[in-house]
Amino acid sequence: MKHSFDFSPELIRFAELVRLRGAELFVVGGHVRNTLLGLPLSDTDVTSALRPEEIEALCGEAGIKTVPKGAAFGMVEVHMGGISFEHTTFRSDVYAEGGAHRPAKVSYSDSPYEDAFRRDFTVNALYASVPAGEVIDPTGGLRDIEARLIRTTAEDPETILRDDGLRIMRLCRFAAELGFDIEEKTFAAAKKCALLLRDISAERIRDELQKILLADVKYGLPAQESVLRGLHLLDEVGALDVILPELARCRGVPQSPKFHRFPVLEHIFRTVELSEPILEVRLACLLHDIAKPVRLAEQGNMHGHDAEGEIMAREILRRLRFDGPTIETASWLVRRHMYDLDGNAKESTLKRRFAEWGRERVELLAFVREADFNGSLGEVRSVKSAVRWRRILNDMIESGAPFSEDDLDCTGRDIMDWTGLPPSPRIGEIKRTLFMHCAARPKDNERERLKKLVRDIEGGKRIK
Repeated sequence: MKHSFDFSPELIRFAELVRLRGAELFVVGGHVRNTLLGLPLSDTDVTSALRPEEIEALCGEAGIKTVPKGAAFGMVEVHMGGISFEHTTFRSDVYAEGGAHRPAKVSYSDSPYEDAFRRDFTVNALYASVPAGEVIDPTGGLRDIEARLIRTTAEDPETILRDDGLRIMRLCRFAAELGFDIEEKTFAAAKKCALLLRDISAERIRDELQKILLADVKYGLPAQESVLRGLHLLDEVGALDVILPELARCRGVPQSPKFHRFPVLEHIFRTVELSEPILEVRLACLLHDIAKPVRLAEQGNMHGHDAEGEIMAREILRRLRFDGPTIETASWLVRRHMYDLDGNAKESTLKRRFAEWGRERVELLAFVREADFNGSLGEVRSVKSAVRWRRILNDMIESGAPFSEDDLDCTGRDIMDWTGLPPSPRIGEIKRTLFMHCAARPKDNERERLKKLVRDIEGGKRIK
């Protein structure tokens, strides 16, 4: 069956080189699936019967750059005209016990029909010939695309999921991104095999979790149908108990109906759903109430869950191998998600705090505050404190308020000249005092005014 594919000139040229070696080139996986669904394309994976050494040889003769990515598994990365694609030789795989993904044995084959049954899901096991666009469907992927269904390529789903435990998270992620249902036997097998995720590296779990948290960004589905659904699926198949046991502990924990419509875990899921699609914000929302069950068990209430939550969030994100800046920002947001909860902080206090925290973090914290409030209700409303924060922050920006000590119209050397003090920690203390003062009163961030303020400080006068 032919379909219309927009193959690049580089891919068509490469297919001609493969044809001259007596083989046929196919695009496979997401490229085919997304074309048939009318969705944007990302990576292009190609496959043929040619062995890795044959691909490298034909590319070498044609002056095409190649990068060996996994020669033992038949993979070669091809770079042509500013684009790249990964070529994998048709093969079948044999896996060892456990779900750690790496095949114990690889056997090359000459046909996509055998290759298809080593792949995870039928919608990812579709092949389109280049350049004709003839689609080969060994596993029933076309039928499942029509039915909007995720199904394993094997009749017994356990055989596919046991080969690579991460496929359980990929199952949830594809369902979330595409808005597809999961076939009944496949879902039952995922629940049965969830413990295999213990064999998966933290980095691979992190990458799939991140994709689920941002599933609405991938193809534009509403967050309720993508992100919230993906989190529910992780919970329903039992993956959450393995990858985030601290979060699973929040399941069913009741909260005061005066403030919350949902138990803790569902509230967390709703908070993520209703948050801005920014990774640090979504991670903070996922972990913001992580310590509530701990505090409840230790002291009979949830007071202090923000401070304890920061510690737990940092440990979890480190365990999942997130990068340092992401860990710092997300953990910082968890710690401060209860700040000024009643909205009664003085404006001058908020200005000093915002200057200390920095513009970007305040903006992120406002997003978390809105999501937390709306996630308690399960609907979107204007959040008074977040609206106030943004007004104050905008006022600070428009008035030229400093957001770091470097924004002051004086230096440490100036302070030493004005006071006669030698280099010492006292100079830093004075500069810090000036910074906090000018955050609330930006008009005072002027050289002569700062000079007078410094003399007042050293003279023991209280500056206002």
